[in-house]
Amino acid sequence: MTVRVADYVASYLHALGVRTCYSLSGTGSIHLDQAFAQQPGLVSICARHETAAALMATGAAKLTGSLGVALVTSGPGAVNALAGLVDAYADGVPVLVVSGQVETRHMDDGARSFGVQGFGVVNSARSMTKYSAVVERAADIKVHLDEAVRHALEGRPGPVWLDIPLDVQAAAIDPDTLQSALPSTGEPRGAGARQTARQLMTMLRSAERPLIVAGQGIRQADAVKPFRELVERLGVPVVTSRLGTDLLPYDSPYCFGQGGIRGRLYPGLIMGRSDLVISLGSSLSTAFVGEDADAFDPDATVVAVDIDPSQLTKKGVRVDFPVCMDVGRLVEALQAEAASAVVPGAHRDWLADCTRLKQAHPTVGESRPGAPINSYRFVDRLEAQTGPDHVFVVDTGSAYYVTGQTLEFTASQREITSAAFLNMGAAVPMAVGAAFAQPDAQVLVIVGDGAIELNIQELATISQYGLAIKVFVLNNGGYASIRESQAALCEGPELPEPETLDFRAVATAFRLPYRTLARVDTLDGDIAAVLAEPGPALVEVVCDPDQQLLRPLRADGGVRAHDGASVVRLAPERELNHA
Repeated sequence: MTVRVADYVASYLHALGVRTCYSLSGTGSIHLDQAFAQQPGLVSICARHETAAALMATGAAKLTGSLGVALVTSGPGAVNALAGLVDAYADGVPVLVVSGQVETRHMDDGARSFGVQGFGVVNSARSMTKYSAVVERAADIKVHLDEAVRHALEGRPGPVWLDIPLDVQAAAIDPDTLQSALPSTGEPRGAGARQTARQLMTMLRSAERPLIVAGQGIRQADAVKPFRELVERLGVPVVTSRLGTDLLPYDSPYCFGQGGIRGRLYPGLIMGRSDLVISLGSSLSTAFVGEDADAFDPDATVVAVDIDPSQLTKKGVRVDFPVCMDVGRLVEALQAEAASAVVPGAHRDWLADCTRLKQAHPTVGESRPGAPINSYRFVDRLEAQTGPDHVFVVDTGSAYYVTGQTLEFTASQREITSAAFLNMGAAVPMAVGAAFAQPDAQVLVIVGDGAIELNIQELATISQYGLAIKVFVLNNGGYASIRESQAALCEGPELPEPETLDFRAVATAFRLPYRTLARVDTLDGDIAAVLAEPGPALVEVVCDPDQQLLRPLRADGGVRAHDGASVVRLAPERELNHA
């Protein structure tokens, strides 16, 4: 029995467990669009822009760890999707983009464009994918699907791309005669885990001030639970990367929040005093170690464990002992070694020092009555009313800084954000993907009044599907974090910014319930009213446009500016008395 290639692709993905696809239909993908829409058990969600479709698939994959899928048309549609896909590449997220293409007889690699809306998008996609291919022969469809899925999920996850011409989409094939891809020959990267664990335990026993840096590689290795158990057994302080902030509940005695130039006030003091740093599944990015990679004591020993060898040798990162290995395998081995090798309370004094720093530097201080609202205070009060089923989806700019320095996750709460790429405008579409991936969750978007404009059209998607997404817009009069960078690096004058939108009118246009939060003294009740209402909402939070962002402290007594530059001086009182 023969089937159309387009139908085979849809059924293949459904059999793999894919239940939702994010798409924007077009002539170049017309057979695929029809096949995905008709596939039982597969829901096609209509995005308003191809960039957003890719970000929706990314948001779903970030939350679940499973393959996210986007379907786009040829030419400009496919090129638009590239802008969304780069976020998945930078953060290591398994996403498959399937694009339509003109018929094979019109394709021409030597031409800038060809056919009707034809463009060689795979040539562009190769720099931001683990696997990219044009399916030029219908008989090769299974081989390409097998390879794409394997690359997306194997090792460090990442995006993949299949470009399928119109005539191939419509071609008839016999599934029973299709060839499969050859089995993977990649190493599991678990060899030597026990020996490495023994070495690390020896280093831990001799260290006076050890520190664990926890990154998203722990979650990608499906090792969150064993990691938490390991930390309890070791009794060692943990500082997280941005994508690791939800690995430990903040009230854990071993959790000391997000480090780096966009992190909390005090982790830099811990990082700068540690004599042994063990990084598990973190890229140790510039945002974490600083522009000059000086976040750690020069005499400290730095161990980095990552399944991606490129992360262990990249420019500007000092790693004394690189370990290319699956973090999950190593965590299991460390558990086994720690069962007999850990001396209870060995680092009690060091842990107490870290705890004193945590208690001495809270993000939110005394409440100030009246208006406008301090954004740190708002995030603090919002989180106070959330539960285990809440998912925070955070955009870039001041929203990114404020949430990273304020949110105190419980054991089951999650955060989704664009960490490595800081993709402005990504939050709303990623929230759509998260809402479909986890329908029982209450999704909370925190986005600035400037950033929301970049994908504001997807408010219509939220409205159309009645998704349980509350979009909180921090209205601080434009690009607040950029204004701070201008003042720090250029000493002004400020560059032009777009005028702030009338968000009440925006909510009306997109058929969303609207609320304004404008006063501190009614904030708790106002937030409670928003969260109690079912369905979506657009909520404008009127914030202080002159509010300064917190600058993390350095071990040398200075502060770390948010643009990455360092200001070596004592932090003035106005920077610490912040809420």
